[in-house]
Amino acid sequence: MATGLPEHFWVPQERGRLMQFVAGKVRDEAVREDVVQETLARLISYSRRHAVENLTGLARAIATNLINDHFRAAKARPTEEIDTDLACDQPLPEQILMHRQRLDVFTDALKGMPPLRREVLIRRRVRGETCEEIGKALNLSPDAVEKHISRALRQLHDHLEKAEKKRVKYDS
Repeated sequence: MATGLPEHFWVPQERGRLMQFVAGKVRDEAVREDVVQETLARLISYSRRHAVENLTGLARAIATNLINDHFRAAKARPTEEIDTDLACDQPLPEQILMHRQRLDVFTDALKGMPPLRREVLIRRRVRGETCEEIGKALNLSPDAVEKHISRALRQLHDHLEKAEKKRVKYDS
């Protein structure tokens, strides 16, 4: 096909043929697209200055050269395996924000508890005291200490659940 016709007549046909040709040589879709685009640009530029009898043959020659250039350049570039570990042991900013928000909710839940219940929970869960130790210090039976702990955990759980529902509602 001679290039006496404007590009809009022959480029769509040539693009389809070229894409099939390049697909047989290159797996990466982005590279294929780049090769086809660059080939068509060079083909149009060349055909505007010179008479071309075989557009398909010239397009394949240009594409082959571009593919070879691509793989040659890829070999010349040193490659390193990407380390999937974070370079820093510090948490990401989003994680810090989430932890702060959870801590605020937890603090609000503690503030909403009766003082004795809060004291029992902190002694048991934070300080690691036994129920007997807490009972002696606060003049409570071990059973009463366990009831305070279970009620405190239920209240804490309910408060956290409400906050999570609000967050989900806000995010959506």
